[in-house]
Amino acid sequence: MGDEQRLVTLLVPAYNEALKIMSSLTDMYAYMQGLADRYCFELLVIDDGSTDETAAIVEAFAATRPEVRLLRQPVNMRLGQALRDGFAASLGDIVVVFDSDLSYSVDHIGRMLQKMDEQHVAVVVASPYMKGGQTSAIPWNRAQMSKQINRVLAIASQYDVKTVTGMVRAYDGQFIRSLSLKSMGPEINTEILYKAQVMRARVAEIPAHLDWSDQAERMAKRKVSLKVTTTSKLLVFASFLYRPIIFFMLPGLILLAISLWSGGSLFWTVWHEAGHEGGGLDTRLTEGFAAAWRLRPQTFIIAGFTFVVSVQLISLGLLAAQAKRYFEELFYAVTHHAEH
Repeated sequence: MGDEQRLVTLLVPAYNEALKIMSSLTDMYAYMQGLADRYCFELLVIDDGSTDETAAIVEAFAATRPEVRLLRQPVNMRLGQALRDGFAASLGDIVVVFDSDLSYSVDHIGRMLQKMDEQHVAVVVASPYMKGGQTSAIPWNRAQMSKQINRVLAIASQYDVKTVTGMVRAYDGQFIRSLSLKSMGPEINTEILYKAQVMRARVAEIPAHLDWSDQAERMAKRKVSLKVTTTSKLLVFASFLYRPIIFFMLPGLILLAISLWSGGSLFWTVWHEAGHEGGGLDTRLTEGFAAAWRLRPQTFIIAGFTFVVSVQLISLGLLAAQAKRYFEELFYAVTHHAEH
């Protein structure tokens, strides 16, 4: 190995993958050996508390291959914790996170590494939703739900990245180990991009092919699904993370518009009814309000309630935007200091 070769950590989180893990590791290991003229590598598997034979299979595979390491979680800690522990244990100058089921073919590894070398970015995302990317054999409802949530998050993010939630990525090793990450679930992938944005890190994408053609039996056993509740939680989390002012401001402005429309309608009713009354202006307005209350009491309630709530939401939006700015400045300062 030449001194100029960089170490690549191929980080593979796995949970109950006994049906697939041996063939996946064999393919990944062989592929990384094929890159030996450019990179040296370690293959780090994070067994996230599997209840099947996943850990035993990985141990057997690693027994004759010194480049392979296994890190076992005592119980299922979920993806976020598995990745955080994997990042901390990684040694590579570049850390490539890859699916244990090979739903992305192994050639994506080399393409992400090439992109990182060419553009000198901190993160490379394998994106099935960008131009040139594709998906195969994914249930229609799951595919559509995933596309829509990524479309919303791409709009919220400052990056021109079409797949914000994807896990298959390449990271600069020093950069990813320097990030303070908190998420326990799959939202960690969104958190990483957000914090990369805070750190002004450069991010790139490659078109990817997400293929579930041979996943039917495994998916049936594991009952893997993208539930509406999970998607909703991720969308709420990420929307608040990227744009807290919109999270509060948009509903606040909608309620304010309802309040103003209701108030305008009431004003017209009061003026119309006051015109039918005699006496001075004060008397006519008093009678007009009384008549409007008799005719449309619910409009008074709607106008008042929506106005109060809209003011509260808009105020919270402004406070959240200010807090976000303070957090980002502090996070940047602390992380930048830690790196140096």
